[in-house]
Amino acid sequence: MALTVDKLMNDERFSGDNVLQFLLYLPFGILLLVVRLLLALVLWVASIILPNKSGVRQMLSTLACWTFGVYVKLKGTRDPRCSVMVANYVSCLDSLAASHVLGTISLRKWKVPPFFASTLGIRNAAQFVRKQHFAECPSKPVLLQPEGGPTNGKGLLKFTDWPCPLGNRVQPVAISVERMFTNVTVHGGDSRSSFPWADALWFLCTPVTVYSLRLLPPVERHDDDDAAMANNLSAAIAEALQIERTEFKWEELRPRGRAPPSRRAGGAGDVTTLARQVKEVLPAVPIHDILRDLAKTRSVDVTITNFLEGVTPYTPEDTTEPRPSTSKPRYVTPAPTGVFPKSAKERQLSFQERKAQMIAEAKKRYIEKNGLNLALNNC
Repeated sequence: MALTVDKLMNDERFSGDNVLQFLLYLPFGILLLVVRLLLALVLWVASIILPNKSGVRQMLSTLACWTFGVYVKLKGTRDPRCSVMVANYVSCLDSLAASHVLGTISLRKWKVPPFFASTLGIRNAAQFVRKQHFAECPSKPVLLQPEGGPTNGKGLLKFTDWPCPLGNRVQPVAISVERMFTNVTVHGGDSRSSFPWADALWFLCTPVTVYSLRLLPPVERHDDDDAAMANNLSAAIAEALQIERTEFKWEELRPRGRAPPSRRAGGAGDVTTLARQVKEVLPAVPIHDILRDLAKTRSVDVTITNFLEGVTPYTPEDTTEPRPSTSKPRYVTPAPTGVFPKSAKERQLSFQERKAQMIAEAKKRYIEKNGLNLALNNC
């Protein structure tokens, strides 16, 4: 039977008939939550005072896994020739699990504090241009999740094709997650703009959350276009997880009772706001090209990277200001400098200039008011 949209989401926190078991576990869970919050405080302080070295980052990644109760199992071998990895989207801590065992970095998906993003292996797309990043950090591949948002793992959303131009040889990663008592992700709102703190809180009080990352054979681009490349990656991950691929997009997933994103107030305004942010960074890019790319990526950082890398072509607009006329204007009001002259002589000259300007402006207004056909230079 084909999957429907509601079967790809978890609307309830508890899974199965484990509510009673969780209530018995609750006192220990509260104690574990307090301990992990103290550990999170240590993680925050350490991320601020320690230098940004590879060994330190690995230590912070391990500490973050302890804090959130994340245990990662890795299967398969990483291809060192692949600088781009593509995975399915299961939870808000996928980037932490991948960063811990693979050393990957992920593009920012939410507005989170810088230390928190760094600990989770998240980086703004604007912080690195692809060629520069891979020249400086060839051993740190980029992890991309073209689904756009998390599901409950029962099916695979339609992949967008925007990551495909980043590499001709891409390694797929199949991610699955297991946890007792509660579901890892609950679709209580739109997780695009804000970090799902409720999901993260349940990581803190749950005994352990087990991630399984399976590295699949690389997928190479031959004569395939971007859509065919995305389809091949999606097929490889779906086959490894033994789940069904769907044609649903992340925008179609919504909790019961909520209107579709296109009908919600502010839906078009959100895209317009994102377009203005891109326009501030790239003023030469036409707004219609920005809107077209944002319709696919829904991300300011990814859209900026697409234009910088030439992934999305555009015809630059003329952003130069109009050149002033070469003819000498008759009356020019001097712009105030905000600097008070130090000497009396300079102050006197400044006063004379302002006095002459005021007389000239008065003459001009008088002539225009009375319609006199006189040459101002002869007045």
